[in-house]
Amino acid sequence: MALLMGIDTSCDDTSCAIVEDGRQILSNVVSSQITEHSEYGGVVPEIACRKHVENIVGVVRKAIADAKCELNDISAIAVTKGPGLVGALLVGIGVAKAIAYSQSLPLIPVNHLEGHILSPFLASGVNYEFPFVSLVVSGGHTSLYVVRELGRYEAVGRTVDDAAGEAFDKTAKALGLGYPGGPVVEKRAAKAARSIELPSPMIKHDSFDFSFSGLKTAALNYIRFELEIEPNANCGDAIDTDAVDSLCAGFQDAVIDVLLYKAFRLSEQRKIPIVALGGGVSANTTLRERFISRGKQDAVRVIFPSKPLSTDNAAMIAAAGFHRFVNKEFADSTLDAEPNLPL
Repeated sequence: MALLMGIDTSCDDTSCAIVEDGRQILSNVVSSQITEHSEYGGVVPEIACRKHVENIVGVVRKAIADAKCELNDISAIAVTKGPGLVGALLVGIGVAKAIAYSQSLPLIPVNHLEGHILSPFLASGVNYEFPFVSLVVSGGHTSLYVVRELGRYEAVGRTVDDAAGEAFDKTAKALGLGYPGGPVVEKRAAKAARSIELPSPMIKHDSFDFSFSGLKTAALNYIRFELEIEPNANCGDAIDTDAVDSLCAGFQDAVIDVLLYKAFRLSEQRKIPIVALGGGVSANTTLRERFISRGKQDAVRVIFPSKPLSTDNAAMIAAAGFHRFVNKEFADSTLDAEPNLPL
């Protein structure tokens, strides 16, 4: 039995987890910074870094207590090396190095995206089955991979501009709905009597790349020219409620349309009957329902993480670090952050 401590400070959540043998979560503590960033409508790197410094020690202590273990029971420390905000990453790496050094434990660098890719298999009872198509869709990433085996990831498509979650946040901010944008847009879309038709950029493009800046611009133009309101974080009270609901429904539909089309086109093209999703946007209920429905139609198995494991968390980092622990893929004290770390 191996107990891995995972640490993730890649963006605005401070997280530490203890995971047994890469599958069983003994603890998974996440300290959110939504309150600190909500007034800005997005993550402010300087604030994120400062809050990580304030929160990390308490989060690590709670993770150990919740797991009902001691620090000397830990087998290795897995920590996010990148991608992410450089200042935020350095906080987690610094603490991971200190614990590893003080306890003479192996230090395992993990790519944050690998955590999201493997999150559907964590604590789910679902065994790894290769190959599978992986769609990672979050505030910072929208990427498609073919996963051949643990540690072998073929990047097939990525966003060329805004990530899907970022587009949700910016559209919600323009409508005065608050932050984070994904949950509030989903909530308003569920109330809509109709859906405003908006474009799904690059949906018919030959590549598997994504683009959401055009969709965001289309939503802003609709607010400005159709609703005759200047988009800003304080315009919510000036917009008709039904119009907001309809625009949210149209925006959400457009995002899901392109994600669905490209993921299943890749599945069909490569003849891979498994599609796995990860990342914060994969928690969207409508997205899940449509992927499951399409999966049944195409005889494709669709796998999601639990909703708490869809967003950033350290359990997925510990899980992703386990196969590297088995293969003794360790780092030394020179480990540094790589904010643009490729997978």
